[in-house]
Amino acid sequence: MEWFIAKLVYQIQSGEGNHRPQFDEQLRLIQADDFSSALSKAKEVGIDQQSTFFNINKELVSWKFVDIVALDKVNSVSDKSEVYSEIVEADSANEYLSDLKIKARKVRRQLIQVEHYI
Repeated sequence: MEWFIAKLVYQIQSGEGNHRPQFDEQLRLIQADDFSSALSKAKEVGIDQQSTFFNINKELVSWKFVDIVALDKVNSVSDKSEVYSEIVEADSANEYLSDLKIKARKVRRQLIQVEHYI
């Protein structure tokens, strides 16, 4: 088993979404046999950690998993540990998500390159 660090992104919406778009970018440690397995496991974590709850203003808050935007092999300590998180307030949700999708495609291209060399 090898260690990987994955960057997961969530979109946060409170109430009707009448606020500046927010995104949470998390780095997670993933233990897996290979890059492909690490990517699958990271997606599983992303989906499992989605949530909805009511805030103190009784508004529904949702954290929706968007995608994996980075995945790198590393040496580390414990499986699926969150090591970094940042809530991003974007000027435009559409522009942010567009940039995010570009990063996610880059991760998938890395997988193709890794599998090509095996």
